[in-house]
Amino acid sequence: MNRRILSSAFVLLVLCSALFAQEIDFRGNFITQAGVGLPNTHHNSGDFIIGQTSFDSTFRVYTDETMLYVNTILLYDALAGQSSNGVSAFVSDNNDFSLQLKEAYFDWRGEVLALRVGRQISAWGKADDVQIVDILCPQDASADYVNDYQDNRHGIDAVRLSYIGESTQTDFYWIPFFTPSTLPLADGNPLHDVMFSDDNAPDSYKDFDRPDRDLSSCEYAARFSAYLPSFDFSLYGFYGWDDMPFTTEEMEGKYKRMSMVGADAAIPAGDFVFRLESAFFPQRYIQASEGGTKRRNQIMALGGVDWTPAGGWTITAQYVADVVTGSDSPLDRHTYEHFATLSVEKPFLNETLTLSGSFAMDLRYFSTNTEIVADYKLTDSITLSLKGEFYFEGPDKEGEFGGYKDLSYIALKAKYSF
Repeated sequence: MNRRILSSAFVLLVLCSALFAQEIDFRGNFITQAGVGLPNTHHNSGDFIIGQTSFDSTFRVYTDETMLYVNTILLYDALAGQSSNGVSAFVSDNNDFSLQLKEAYFDWRGEVLALRVGRQISAWGKADDVQIVDILCPQDASADYVNDYQDNRHGIDAVRLSYIGESTQTDFYWIPFFTPSTLPLADGNPLHDVMFSDDNAPDSYKDFDRPDRDLSSCEYAARFSAYLPSFDFSLYGFYGWDDMPFTTEEMEGKYKRMSMVGADAAIPAGDFVFRLESAFFPQRYIQASEGGTKRRNQIMALGGVDWTPAGGWTITAQYVADVVTGSDSPLDRHTYEHFATLSVEKPFLNETLTLSGSFAMDLRYFSTNTEIVADYKLTDSITLSLKGEFYFEGPDKEGEFGGYKDLSYIALKAKYSF
């Protein structure tokens, strides 16, 4: 009943906004894709790993100083692999359909102040497809083998107040309701067997101990950004909840409080842009190897460079370090973990064909992930893509990327935009 009332109120708000609007903009993407497991996989060779069709629609209503923005995604999954985080999406009982309200907010912008209220996505940090300070919005961990990193963010229900200077912007966030990341709970999701063993797979988010919905459980965040002639930088602060659950000693899922302070910078120099990013998590909860958690200080840092030489090439390299204090013996991770990434992109045939490749390696066990993509613009509206994703274990049959070895696949994708 409450959902019907809220849905009716939202539709009424959209209609009223459209009635008094000066400009209305509606855009969308229709995407269909299918992917098959490669022979190097042990369990999925020749099996379909991806089988999805989605409709992504964006609706904007403008007036002089305001905007209403709504972004929804309707998705059909032939593998019945859709999962819900219990908050931000409706998933059918057989896990083949999902409807997600990605963003729905009202924007007002004055001369020095701006206000955004509703479900919204904010991308933090300068890293390329790496999560360091980018913790404000939870991730869809059930689809990170299919979607690009930037498409995996969930919206948060928040109020954002911004102060806008000539070359600076300060944002303050109040987040009354906690939104967790989405886990691959559905049996049809290929990530289900990778993330969960048979004896610890939860049935739904009802099995998790989520934060109470009261004022004491609210989240708070702030960002200060400066855009200077020689470089840009930002400062971040966050106090809220870790959006991934921890396994307690009673083998139950529980969310824990966390805080973070961070900074990033981008420094252009000719054909190069140097990027720096770091985050400090004081006394963060870390999963212990025997269940339960330990509290440790954690520091993450990134150094990267973007190079755009003549000819349309784009080359990006990054090094990421992740350190926790104290002994690693009771933890389900090492005290020092690090990895490197490299990506290359080049357009051809009057920019109708784009070839790109990315490579990542964890530098402890030398497991790797390689992605190769060919995008061809058949028309201005239609893009056809061929994508290969490859995961390999390190020499000792270990490593972070090696755990995904059964998800190596090749996929075909078609996208129609309007």
